[in-house]
Amino acid sequence: MTKKIVVVGGGFGGYYALKILRQSAAAESCEITLVDKSDRFVYLPSLPYLLSDKKTVDDITEPFEKISRRLGVSFIKGEVVGVSLKNKQVLLRSGESLEFDYLILSAGAQTEYYGIPGAETTIPSWRLEDYLQLKRRLEEAPPDHVCVAGGGLTGVEVAGELAEKLGREKVVIVEKMPNLLPTLNNQRASEIVESFLRVSGVKVIKGDGVKRVEDNRLILESGHVLECSHIVWSLGIRAPQISFDLPVETKGRGWLVVNPTLQLKGFEDVYAVGDINHFAYDSDCAMKMAEEAILQGKTAAKNVLRQLEGQKPIHVHKPIFLASKPKTLCSVGFNKAIMVWESKILFGRTPYISKMLIESIVMRDIKGKLGGGVATSLESTILRTISG
Repeated sequence: MTKKIVVVGGGFGGYYALKILRQSAAAESCEITLVDKSDRFVYLPSLPYLLSDKKTVDDITEPFEKISRRLGVSFIKGEVVGVSLKNKQVLLRSGESLEFDYLILSAGAQTEYYGIPGAETTIPSWRLEDYLQLKRRLEEAPPDHVCVAGGGLTGVEVAGELAEKLGREKVVIVEKMPNLLPTLNNQRASEIVESFLRVSGVKVIKGDGVKRVEDNRLILESGHVLECSHIVWSLGIRAPQISFDLPVETKGRGWLVVNPTLQLKGFEDVYAVGDINHFAYDSDCAMKMAEEAILQGKTAAKNVLRQLEGQKPIHVHKPIFLASKPKTLCSVGFNKAIMVWESKILFGRTPYISKMLIESIVMRDIKGKLGGGVATSLESTILRTISG
């Protein structure tokens, strides 16, 4: 009987899982289906560049129809709302269901509002549609002040690109923690980024969280009120709302707990990769980064291939980006970026060029262009080598 493999979510993890599956003879006779609620792959880390016109939508996207034809898989546009672990079915909002023998969940994440009143009236900084909406609003009416709620990696990137596009004294960034980029836990990196943003004309408010949103105003916990032409929400993400008919272990904001082999804990034929999962590593955990999702998607696919051949899944994911030893490339506008590699810091144009190069390499692979796959594999090998 033909085995059915369903991949939910065509982001970094999903794409590279599909690619590995289709490169193996073991999955040649399988029915492989990709399900995504969008009609295209989007390179999420590049989205802030849309605001400063450094990249176009075509630069950072690829239709799933093209990807699926090239890889020889089926594509269904639909939103997954549930998984029947008893019956091995994926449930779509349309009422349809898809049977599976093996399932790879790579559905990413969604915006987290933390129950803050009025927060859902803001513009999130997570999906392509959000950025296009913000871009339209900025073009229709030049703003007095754009307020960015959240000073993490995405918030800083959005604030920097907006400052470059709109000019001085037009952007405000608000962070509840004492420093920008709090997840990096690197005081020097935070100070470098804050200083650059301030010099670039961005107003930085730290140590004061958002209490509620009213019309175009941010009411902060201190009682301070910010009048905003537009509010961009960059305060965090959570796992997508997918229901299960059997208990599954979750962590934090709904992240699915997985084994070292990336199998959903307690279920041999279901994998979870990328942002949707919680990957514990000793007393640490993997960061939610594109490169992590890529490597996890490849590992999960290799384990499925072993199962198709009647063998045990033995491939274990070894994370490169760990919460206790943060590594990142974060752009700050004006063709500048900061690279944090554990204790090492580099700021300026070189990290920015490196970031743009990495993103163009991966997109070249996603678009099926010559040399893209080789370059992406080389990048992963280099990252593993320098990470020890």
